[in-house]
Amino acid sequence: MNLVYLDESGNTGLNFKDKQQPIFLLAAIIIPSTKWFQMEEVFNNIIDEYWSSAEENIEIHATDLVKRKKSFKNIAFDKTLEIRDKLLQILIDYKIPMIYIDINKKRYEKFCEDNYGPGIKIDPYIMALPFVCMKVDQMLKEKGDSELGMFIFDEQKDVFADAELSIKTLRLDPNSVLKTSNIIEKGFFVDSKKSFALQLADIAAFYTRKSVEFQEGIRVSEYNKQTFEKIEKIKINAKTQPFGDILDWVKMNHAG
Repeated sequence: MNLVYLDESGNTGLNFKDKQQPIFLLAAIIIPSTKWFQMEEVFNNIIDEYWSSAEENIEIHATDLVKRKKSFKNIAFDKTLEIRDKLLQILIDYKIPMIYIDINKKRYEKFCEDNYGPGIKIDPYIMALPFVCMKVDQMLKEKGDSELGMFIFDEQKDVFADAELSIKTLRLDPNSVLKTSNIIEKGFFVDSKKSFALQLADIAAFYTRKSVEFQEGIRVSEYNKQTFEKIEKIKINAKTQPFGDILDWVKMNHAG
């Protein structure tokens, strides 16, 4: 069994004009169940190294780390960088792939209008999800027919219904042009505070978004650039999936 944890970065919903977050990115990390407990132990050891046992509700979010707030408000700047690098190293050491798709919101807004009509907007999350799902399914198939995957989402997201519908449709709809065969169930939603893997997905998604922004000519801090070498070792672009088929599927299921 493979547990597939999804998180996004740069999510502004249907507001495509946010100049502070011009890129939306959805990422998924695939953790084989055989590696899950070892990874959790390593993650918890990092937490214990930097926070005292008296501190409760420690939750890792990349934006909190960068701004040194919430769990990071009492952590020295150089230590936040150590934590960041150690968390990304977990994914590298355990050979955990991160599948992602990025969407430039400005171009995406025009795309929606040109293809679906004036005033029609589709949440970038919903557009990105089938790309990621199909790529994950492909990778599981390549590992073997018995390699199954289960999607796990942060329960705080506001796209529950659409995400759940997309997963279910990809699995079960006989009329769908897209099908997944190695994904089971319709997705589970858990509190990221209780999931080390969702917190790792958050870190990976944030710094992958920064690498995409840099490639697009958007200014990125030198500290964020420090992560790009690590990100290159784990990222896999989901846009290698059949672009036209997925766009048609999204239009049929979400643009009506």
